[in-house]
Amino acid sequence: MTGMLVGAVTIGDLADRFGRKIGILVSALLLGFGGVVSAVSPNYYIFLLMRFLTGAGSIGLFQSSVVLAVEFVGTKWRTFTGIIIEIPFALGEAMTGVLAVFIRDWRWLIVAVTAPAFLLVSYTWLMPESVRWLMAQGRRGEARKIIETVGRVNNVEVPRHLLDDHNVEVPTTDGTSSVSASQIELVNEPLHKDKIKTLVDLLRTPKTRMRTCIMFFFLSVCALVYYGLSSNSGSLGGNIFVNFIVIMLIEIPSYIFSFFILDRMGRKGSLSFVFLLGGFSCLISGFIPEGYDWLVVVLSMLGKFGIAAAFAIAFVYSTEIFPTEYRSVGVGACSMCSRLGGILAPFIASLSDIYKPLPLLLMGVLSLVSGGLMVFMPETVGCELPQTLQESESLGSGQSMWYFVCLEHCQKKSSRQENIIEDNV
Repeated sequence: MTGMLVGAVTIGDLADRFGRKIGILVSALLLGFGGVVSAVSPNYYIFLLMRFLTGAGSIGLFQSSVVLAVEFVGTKWRTFTGIIIEIPFALGEAMTGVLAVFIRDWRWLIVAVTAPAFLLVSYTWLMPESVRWLMAQGRRGEARKIIETVGRVNNVEVPRHLLDDHNVEVPTTDGTSSVSASQIELVNEPLHKDKIKTLVDLLRTPKTRMRTCIMFFFLSVCALVYYGLSSNSGSLGGNIFVNFIVIMLIEIPSYIFSFFILDRMGRKGSLSFVFLLGGFSCLISGFIPEGYDWLVVVLSMLGKFGIAAAFAIAFVYSTEIFPTEYRSVGVGACSMCSRLGGILAPFIASLSDIYKPLPLLLMGVLSLVSGGLMVFMPETVGCELPQTLQESESLGSGQSMWYFVCLEHCQKKSSRQENIIEDNV
């Protein structure tokens, strides 16, 4: 977890400076090397160092992939892409439990889990760089070539005016224009790419600072509850392998559920709902009397369902909150904070030795607090991704803190019904 904490920021910064592909390449090498060497470590200290590298590589690989995927599509496919990428993540977690059933030697188990990372080195030649990142760096010629290649492969003709040198809009892979005309300064001023961009820049302006701190808290709670419930799976009773596999597979329906509600309820409504769902499930399960272990298991699964959905939505939301020039740094910092929650998770789970329901009660309260904090965040559904800090600061400036897409839909529906009644009268 400490390796993931450090890797989240350092590899995020690396991806913002040198490209998303470099971030993925370095992460894959760290993950594969750290995993294989840890399996043959001659002593405990070398093992710890290699586990540190493995953690840094694993989180760097995940966040760089998420950022690249979200940046390479337009608004229409952003929700689908940001959520669907989580399903292979859950399958990989469950596969670890399946492999553990058949591979009881921990050394060979580590090799089986981490060695395939070396295959991702081939992505250096197979995968294009992020068009948005290239535009933010002023490398518009390379961005144009990638878009033209995508157009040829998909048998789609890209409008020529979108590729002209004077045009500041970036055509995305689904044919939409995703950078507004307000980005003239970003594209035309080459000095911007020479400026060192750090996390501190996200804390300079009031709105972005508040949102950044809230996102840090969200991801910390997500990881604490997520890994806390996973660590607690061994004390739920029954087969530990089955419990682990099931509590990982329960994430898949949570991701599918997230996909269907994200655009309908909006980011604020969806994230608030799943936080409250996970929080109440954990809180109630903490008060279940002994003898009802099956009910505790069911509520724990429901809690994992809610918090896994919150984790996925929070990562999608973070890619929309932070501007392109700071996106990897911002997402990386959020991921770093989530590692703080991950580090605390096993200690929280061990509090059951003092009072058995205590871990579930703590996780439930923190989830409920997170759900309530959503009122201070902007709604980003359907919005263009911000390119600069100025755009990020003005994001949601016309919204009230109580604005929720789901409530707006209810109000419109109620208004239409009232109009129908009036017409009938």
